[in-house]
Amino acid sequence: METVVVGKHCRIDVLVEVPCLKIKWVGLPPSDEFRKGCNTALELMRKHAIVKVLTDNTEAKVFGVEDQRWLNEEWLPRAQAIGYRCSAVLVQNDPFVTFAVKNIMAKRDPKKFTSRFFTNEQEALEWLKTI
Repeated sequence: METVVVGKHCRIDVLVEVPCLKIKWVGLPPSDEFRKGCNTALELMRKHAIVKVLTDNTEAKVFGVEDQRWLNEEWLPRAQAIGYRCSAVLVQNDPFVTFAVKNIMAKRDPKKFTSRFFTNEQEALEWLKTI
């Protein structure tokens, strides 16, 4: 397993047994750290030929609107170009974070991308193994 820590708000683990990346967000990263975390994930996806991601937002705060836009308009097309096609998202009981995450995911083409929300990490990983 490879682990990369990006600043104090992002940790990325390569889970070879699934295979997938697990991206853990904590708090509210500044924009440069958020984008560096996303781009680091992209590099790891490319390096390990991974097309699935588990994003853990259980300790995250709502990302800024500009970062959400950047994620969907700039980062996502690059990720899909290397095969990114599936995401399991762990959410918490914070309705604002859950709304923001669902808003981000709603902009993705369901013909090209599969996603599902979870509150239990093991269930999310088991689902990713079946995709």
